[in-house]
Amino acid sequence: MNKMALSLCMLSFFCSAKVITHQQLADLWQSPKEEAKQLVSHMSFEEKLGQMLMLGFRHWGIDAKKNAMAMTKLNPAIANIIHHYHLGSVILFRDNLIDSPQTVNLINALQQARSNLPLFISVDQEGGYVTRLRDGTEMPGNMALGATRSKQLSELVGMIHGYELTHLGFNFNFAPVVDINNNQANPIIGVRSYSDRPQLVAEMANSYIQGIHRYSVLTAIKHFPGHGNVTADSHLSLPTININQQQWRKFELLPFMHTMRNADAIITAHIVMPALDNHKLTTIDNRLTGVPATLSKPILTGLLRNNLNFRGLVITDAMDMGAIANNFDSRWAVKQAILAGNDIILMPLKIRDIEDITKLEQLYHYLKTEAENDAELKRRIDESAYRVVLSKLKNRISAEDKSAQQAQQIVAAKIDKDIENMVADNAITLIKNSNLLPFQLKNDNKIVIFSDEKARNQLIKKHLQMIANELNIAITTQDDVVTMMADDRSENQLTAEIQHTDLIILATYNLKKAPINAQRILNVANRNAIPVVVISTSNPYDIAYLQGVKANIAIYGITGFDATDNNRNNLEANIGSGLRTLFLTPDKRLMNSPTGKLPVDIKTPDFDRILYPYGYGLGYK
Repeated sequence: MNKMALSLCMLSFFCSAKVITHQQLADLWQSPKEEAKQLVSHMSFEEKLGQMLMLGFRHWGIDAKKNAMAMTKLNPAIANIIHHYHLGSVILFRDNLIDSPQTVNLINALQQARSNLPLFISVDQEGGYVTRLRDGTEMPGNMALGATRSKQLSELVGMIHGYELTHLGFNFNFAPVVDINNNQANPIIGVRSYSDRPQLVAEMANSYIQGIHRYSVLTAIKHFPGHGNVTADSHLSLPTININQQQWRKFELLPFMHTMRNADAIITAHIVMPALDNHKLTTIDNRLTGVPATLSKPILTGLLRNNLNFRGLVITDAMDMGAIANNFDSRWAVKQAILAGNDIILMPLKIRDIEDITKLEQLYHYLKTEAENDAELKRRIDESAYRVVLSKLKNRISAEDKSAQQAQQIVAAKIDKDIENMVADNAITLIKNSNLLPFQLKNDNKIVIFSDEKARNQLIKKHLQMIANELNIAITTQDDVVTMMADDRSENQLTAEIQHTDLIILATYNLKKAPINAQRILNVANRNAIPVVVISTSNPYDIAYLQGVKANIAIYGITGFDATDNNRNNLEANIGSGLRTLFLTPDKRLMNSPTGKLPVDIKTPDFDRILYPYGYGLGYK
């Protein structure tokens, strides 16, 4: 289909739809149930389906070097897609967001492109590992909050996220994560979880929701029926959790049960849980596989809707993730997701250029044809369109322009960044200390930094230099040794590299299996009586995979997940607070005292024995 034909095809949609003004919305808000029924009853099929689709436009087109270009300014093509396909929602990512004024202008333009009701504009601003705003107040993350045990701090984090997001124009935050990280080998949840204890997860999540709900931002808890007990990443493959239903109800289910009454939506997990649905599906390459929860009617309708009586929105996790996209036809998967009970289909396909509009056109045509021959599918689309429209009216979702100037003054204000640092200070957990910490920092100390990549070395060096400047002392840091993920250093080389060193900082990142270099560093340092502090920079479990550790702290995060153009999203507060916890000033004052308590058990590599239990955490005498 050529571009002219595409344009004509788009214009053939229900173009009599009219943008609903703010004054009209204010009238509709007075009787949301009745007005939602009226609105949906007069919608075309395309309008109803549009309300159910949440598209992402991370990139649009390619540059001269054939690299995908980030979509940071709304162009006419994307505006036409939003308007003519009657989209109800858009999700934005770090690629789309440069700074506060640009973000406000982009979201204002997205809302102006709508064909009827205001759009849901969503983002994954979880805090910590998953943060999307480049200049927002990130916060140290959920597991860091779990280590503080403070519901008050969790509520405060939610308030700051809500305050910043609403001034930028966002009205939906896909947070908090309520998965319990009860599998030490989990490759995707980890520090995104508050804890491996259901009660703490529920308490912290409810406090966060209470905080963010002080502003006009909806929340979505994730990922139902629980993504914490996996060993595979659903961005890449389809994980299976082999637990019985009794175990699921005792652990994974509890945080959902205790938060779903407060949350506006639940996001599904692309995981197979045979205890909840033991049916099989055939993949695109003719393999039999279990049914992902996202596509499971027994899980989403039978359990979530009928058994647990959830009345909010059900939203799929991104449908272009490998767990779905690598196993099933994309159009068929969208149909199955709707039949299963999802109200909003998140990123049903990638839209990156004008040619991709063909895929969207085909999806609408496919679902319209299927609905004409399948009364259940038609009923489900009507039902979900109503639920989405009702949510927009009930929550008074507006499309009014936000002020770029005001957002620039509010987002990442000093008071919020100070609170971010305070949360991080309270989270740092001292796991091991053989009379090494706090380390007496002196003038002309030489510190050698080892980590798994140059960017982390430089970040640690930056914050060590900030500490030195604050204390008006000089320290020497060597940060060009990247060794953790390799086996390329002999003990003789390491001995030469650490000569005349006063302290070694060994920054580990989710070891799981002890890389040989990491253990060699410890062995050589211990043999030469050079103190080593191991900083578990992400998951706190790393000490389980090393022998001979004399000092270890957990900081629960050092870098973010959604890096753009290979630029680091550094969690400055986490590493800053972690380093400050290590040192005594020259006049023997503590810079920060470790008060965090482990929110998880740290087990042996074979998971047979607990090395450091939930609630464990040392202090300084």
